[in-house]
Amino acid sequence: MNARTNRSFSRIWRWPFVLAALITFGLLSALLGQGGIWWAMSWIALAIPLLVVTACVHRAGRAVPPA
Repeated sequence: MNARTNRSFSRIWRWPFVLAALITFGLLSALLGQGGIWWAMSWIALAIPLLVVTACVHRAGRAVPPA
């Protein structure tokens, strides 16, 4: 694997890995945390991917020219 392939791989998969780590942290903190700050952190960690998806869908909807 050359440098160009490696760069494109990391460029493509960087944000999906970050979102997967956030989701994993959010789920584990909700399941294993004993309330208080852990539940708040789980809400925040699970809300961020939803906000990212909403922003991407909104951006994709604006990019389509009207017919």
